[in-house]
Amino acid sequence: EKEYVPSVADSKEAVSGGPTTAVVSIIIEIQGDTTKFDGAGFSIAGTKEVLSSIASDVMVNEGECTNAVEVFWTPSDKEEVLTKHDLLMDFPEIIDL
Repeated sequence: EKEYVPSVADSKEAVSGGPTTAVVSIIIEIQGDTTKFDGAGFSIAGTKEVLSSIASDVMVNEGECTNAVEVFWTPSDKEEVLTKHDLLMDFPEIIDL
């Protein structure tokens, strides 16, 4: 996979440290998880429902059922701006909510 690195000429929106779009990925391993992911990523309501279900699942047994959690986000630098064009180039299969 080739990473797309935008230049200032690619976008008039690219202003250092300005408003940006963020992509957040959550990877979680829960023992006995019953979360249904059918609605996640296709609507805001469906995504909120899945996140609420995960939140309640991880609280079982005082959180002892949670084995691992990783959270990734981009842009990671506070000065970096991720425009809509960058989003489509870097994540072509993403669904815009």
